[in-house]
Amino acid sequence: MQIGIVGAGASGMMAAIAAAREGAEVTLLEGCRQIGKKLLATGNGRCNLSNLDFDANRDYRGHDTGRLSGWFSRFGVRETISFFESLGLVLIDKNGYLYPRSLQAAAVLDSLQGELFRLKVRQITDCRIVHIQKKKRFLLTSGQGTFSFDRIILACGSSAGLARPDPPDGFALAGQMGLLTYPLLPALTALRCRERFFGALAGVRCQARIDLHVSDRVYSETGELQLTDYGISGIPVFQLSRFASEAIADKQTVSAVLDFLPEYPKETWDAFLTKQMRVFLGKPIRLMGCSMLPAKVVTTLMKLCGIRQEELVCPQNQERIRQLFQTARALGVTVYATNPLRQSQVCMGGVALSELDDDLGAIRVPGLYLCGEMLDVDGRCGGYNLQWAFTSGYTAGRAAAGGSKKAERNDYDQNTTA
Repeated sequence: MQIGIVGAGASGMMAAIAAAREGAEVTLLEGCRQIGKKLLATGNGRCNLSNLDFDANRDYRGHDTGRLSGWFSRFGVRETISFFESLGLVLIDKNGYLYPRSLQAAAVLDSLQGELFRLKVRQITDCRIVHIQKKKRFLLTSGQGTFSFDRIILACGSSAGLARPDPPDGFALAGQMGLLTYPLLPALTALRCRERFFGALAGVRCQARIDLHVSDRVYSETGELQLTDYGISGIPVFQLSRFASEAIADKQTVSAVLDFLPEYPKETWDAFLTKQMRVFLGKPIRLMGCSMLPAKVVTTLMKLCGIRQEELVCPQNQERIRQLFQTARALGVTVYATNPLRQSQVCMGGVALSELDDDLGAIRVPGLYLCGEMLDVDGRCGGYNLQWAFTSGYTAGRAAAGGSKKAERNDYDQNTTA
């Protein structure tokens, strides 16, 4: 069995290893000069490769996520841990987040490359595939000539995080095979807001709750908010960004409400604020604000509420102080765009799961398999997208090499027909 894998990222390398372990002759075709380039950038170069706190229904989005549990039951977090430990990679657990002990993504890439070498997987880089055709075998056309394989796995990923503006190779190839693809949109990225005051807030990092309003729905996250000169960023914003991305593409109105004091229960907030006003009586309102909030946030909120820097905490200003902190707990902003794909960690959208069988094989194109970010699956921050890459790569690679009963049946049916 000769298998060609287009794309040598995390899912492509896993697919190659899984297929080669089943005895297939595997060739990795990578458009870049090196394999695993995007893997080196994951987790700020530390490579958060999975997460012990795992729930497929909670951690993934797409149009058909109900099918995901079946794939994760075959190759999930435990299997990923066992796989890398079998390659000699030492993992550590940081509050459920799994990393290589070295905290270097290069260690993960090295372990995968070592196994590819051991299994004699052929690697061809600087090889961009521009056309795919199926006759008796699959024919792939590139600048380095034409390749012929019994089966093909498309693992090209997306252009998320890459500077190139042109569409990813894999989606063009999927289109040539007639596969339905949902539009690719940014996910796990920052949100751009219309308000001019963000220039004064740039560089602030603080705990906050973000409520994202899309039509009549509200999505909420709490964590470290990062304020930029154009809007809001940070992990909680990343978790919400795919909902904003989809809504903006559909011409829907999107807004967000920021609570800069999320740890204070609203039931006891009034009593706490009254106590603080007694403590700061006769002192500048600015000092009272800075006892709880970053100085840039306090200055900006005071301007929005029309409070001068020299004004003091006193009975006459009590209502204005309450208004100031009410704004701090519910600052509304208008979201008009996300950052582009090149500034996103992953994309949403991709080839519809309805096009694929339980082995991630294309139902209408026997012998064609897909995995990784090419599929209509996007995960939350925290190692979930890499876990999907490993799960889908393993599933597609093993099936393509005949390591599942369904793949074996397809071979029998095709041979009988021939």
